[in-house]
Amino acid sequence: MPLRSISIAIFFLAVPVSALFARPSADEERTVRGKNAREWLALMQKDPAAEHRRAAVIALGIIGPKAQGVVLGIMSALKDPDVNVRATAAQTLGEMGSEANDAVASLAQVLQADKAPRVRETAAAALGRIGVSAKTAVPELTASLKDKEAGVRSASAAAIGRLGPDALAAQSGLVGLLGDPDRLVRSHAASALGRLGPAAGAAAPDLAAILIKDLQPEVRRSAAEALGHLASETDSVLSALGGALKDKDADVRRIVIIALTNLGPKTKTLLPRFGEALKDQDKFVRTQALRALGNLGKDAQPAVPAMAQCLSDQAVEVRLAAAEELGHLGPVATAALQALKEAVKNDSRNVVRDAAAEAVKKVQGPV
Repeated sequence: MPLRSISIAIFFLAVPVSALFARPSADEERTVRGKNAREWLALMQKDPAAEHRRAAVIALGIIGPKAQGVVLGIMSALKDPDVNVRATAAQTLGEMGSEANDAVASLAQVLQADKAPRVRETAAAALGRIGVSAKTAVPELTASLKDKEAGVRSASAAAIGRLGPDALAAQSGLVGLLGDPDRLVRSHAASALGRLGPAAGAAAPDLAAILIKDLQPEVRRSAAEALGHLASETDSVLSALGGALKDKDADVRRIVIIALTNLGPKTKTLLPRFGEALKDQDKFVRTQALRALGNLGKDAQPAVPAMAQCLSDQAVEVRLAAAEELGHLGPVATAALQALKEAVKNDSRNVVRDAAAEAVKKVQGPV
């Protein structure tokens, strides 16, 4: 642990814990280590020791933004000559969330002008945590997507993602980061594009490309999830999602099959892929593939025999999904009728037997 951090820890822990956080009554000010907000503000502004000023910022964060002068005082610490004090000030403001709305402009300025990468990165993260009020900082966050430091680019992309559709103006900058040399930057950029919502649908082909080509599984996961949020059904996107059902990473396949389950009838072009997914080694993928097929209605008829085979799956979740989705298909699933009847008699779980019995009624139709 760095000496500076040790000194701050000692600064706070030199007294009993019960004395560190004084719980105020309705008519009292909250104090930390016996000092109220005014006293900590004075220490932060005047103490020559940087570690003491940083400790004061932490104490003010504990006292909280409702105390008079706390947010404004911590904002002033963004200009402290010590990098650790500035970084702690930015982090503390971010931890206050929407109660630090007044700090948005100051944090945006720090993001653009501070010479220390760690301070810029922390300022970007703080803007994301403040939330909707930080949408006025979208221009600064977008500009920081080109920061020379990967950490700043990553934090800026993540912050834009937190702002969601309010940050749509950053779409082009985020697309540019999909080819960034840093995997975390690419991952956060992909995730942020998804959080911009369907209005960012023009980015879908770029996300589809990295879903297929990126070597890092966390980037492919983010791309797949983003495509699910964008709800794009273009041929290129469906082709990429279908191909990703064979991704070697199980988490990627899970995210992909969820995205496909939520898409519309155009996914019928992926019927063979869904059939292959019914044999996936991951039971969640098998289960969701059944759900995706059930959503296709009569277009799922060619897959009914494969769905019926899932009634013998080792995983109860898969067997239950097979019974429910075959029932959902109704008379279209006539080819599965015998398998459903066998499940009614032989399955070891009541829930599956009950679902199979209900499915038999729906498949047979009115008598």
